Amino acid sequence: MKKKLYTSVFALFMSCSSSRSDISTDSVNVDTGHQVEIVNGIILIDLPNGVSFNWDNDCSRIVDDSLYRSLVTTFSTKQHSTIKLILDTTITPARVCTFDKNLLVGDLAFLLIDKIKGIPYLKALDVRFDSFQADCYYPVSLFAYINNSRHEVYKKVELYLM
Repeated sequence: MKKKLYTSVFALFMSCSSSRSDISTDSVNVDTGHQVEIVNGIILIDLPNGVSFNWDNDCSRIVDDSLYRSLVTTFSTKQHSTIKLILDTTITPARVCTFDKNLLVGDLAFLLIDKIKGIPYLKALDVRFDSFQADCYYPVSLFAYINNSRHEVYKKVELYLM
């Protein structure tokens, strides 16, 4: 069973990291009310306080590119303000896996902090997420938990990282 899961996850990683020769550009008006340019599923996410990165809607993850690496090197100066963004419920054009809604600024801030610093869910949030979809990097109930307990998540992440 574990071997099958690892094989599925590996295949997912490889399909998202492979180079694409079929570049397509779309400009869509998503639920945010803003016109957003999407190039091959990649969206520029501009969060408050100068936090910007590219999000891949096709793979449901932050793109590891020069913009992200620049953010990593300056993250210590933006960490506190980025943690506060977890409270922000503004809708973004970013979508995740097969969930039928756009992510919020706070969801993306949480994912960014998790990618840069690593948030052990059980230790930091006192929650165990055991259920994953085969084609998704994130636990099934992670976003519901964040949305139902946003202020608590903010406090726990702040306490864990500060």
